[in-house]
Amino acid sequence: MDFLHILDRFLVISHVLAGMTALVVAPLAMLAAKGGPWHRRWGKVYFWGMAWIALSTFALMFFRFSLFLVVIAVLSFYNALSGYRVLYRKNPTRPGQTPNWIDWTAAIVSTGAGVGLALYGIGGLTGLSGQLGYIASGTSTALFVLSVAFGLGLLNTAIADIRSFKRASDDKNWWWFYHMTRMLGGYTATVTAFTVQNIGRHLPGEIAWLAWVGPALVATPLISIWVGYYRRLFAARKNAVLARAAHA
Repeated sequence: MDFLHILDRFLVISHVLAGMTALVVAPLAMLAAKGGPWHRRWGKVYFWGMAWIALSTFALMFFRFSLFLVVIAVLSFYNALSGYRVLYRKNPTRPGQTPNWIDWTAAIVSTGAGVGLALYGIGGLTGLSGQLGYIASGTSTALFVLSVAFGLGLLNTAIADIRSFKRASDDKNWWWFYHMTRMLGGYTATVTAFTVQNIGRHLPGEIAWLAWVGPALVATPLISIWVGYYRRLFAARKNAVLARAAHA
């Protein structure tokens, strides 16, 4: 057994273990008291699990390259990274809490990845990439459509971040909502990967694409409802403080 084979097996097994860890600990962080010690501990385990998922995916590309999987790894990890990083820049107007090279680099790389994935899908839908030999014959149309959708979604997210780096939000709780949506978005991507690998491959070809979009269709409205709950909670607290000040 040569070194490359051992390395390949190590990357595959550690990738799976990191994915399983992220799947398990993320709900624990959600259930723990927000800002409490266990929320932070589980959150860090989840983040580093997501980091290894991305790194091992990139490494595995030397053994079996897939542009689509590379960009999906960027998509999922960028959500986790930006959701984690925002905890260090809650107040961007203060020294030391402004976006640094990590934030800028991640946003720029994600912008490029989003463009690349969207062009991959467009090339496949138009037949141009197949003619140039960039895409294997038999690749499903659904994969190309998903590539365009995911690519544009990642591109929109990264560009929105770059714009926010230049102009801080007036809402002092902005980081809370940002943290929630990004971490939950990254978790949704992890669930999607699990669903595709363990369910999608067993579905008939004409509906296999449901494994790719199903988790997002379920998670998106739930995330919106949860964020809305905290927006109302913070607004109620603010109004209560103002009411007490007015009667003081």
